[in-house]
Amino acid sequence: MRVWRNEDGDVLTLTLEAMPLPDLADSVSVQDCCRAIAEASSGGLIESSADPSAFGGCVRLIHKQLRLPAYLFTGMLFTTEPAVIWTVVAKERGTTGVREAMITAELLQAGQLTVSDYEHSWAQDPYEPSYRGVDQRVLRFMSDDEAYDDRFPDHPLSKVRRVLAALPEAVHFS
Repeated sequence: MRVWRNEDGDVLTLTLEAMPLPDLADSVSVQDCCRAIAEASSGGLIESSADPSAFGGCVRLIHKQLRLPAYLFTGMLFTTEPAVIWTVVAKERGTTGVREAMITAELLQAGQLTVSDYEHSWAQDPYEPSYRGVDQRVLRFMSDDEAYDDRFPDHPLSKVRRVLAALPEAVHFS
């Protein structure tokens, strides 16, 4: 295992280990596998995807965990050729909840979110809205959508997404 840490304390690891991947063509199997990984660490799944061509096949997921008073975001990329696991972890620091508060206010003001909607759908699994297998506070928030990353580039979720997106292009095994 190799570990890198940046000045913010964010961590990137590389583990040479095979992870049995689900059928990459079956999105439900991929989602179930990724949800189980998140659930095993008391986390809520933010997103998952599969790519049968990158590194011979890979699964990508992001989940979040509550580490009071903040959230910890973990992104993972499992590849088959070579068999490795990339993990990137970033935690909220300093003032937290800014992304959530700003997006909530904007959606309410624009009429795209009501108080009732907020109570029932602000936090939910991205693929199974009725899923309640973990604490609701770690489920995917509406503000966790990738569309908001450019506005909050220093948010840990934005950082995790950037690193995961860069890995397939930046890493070359020989």
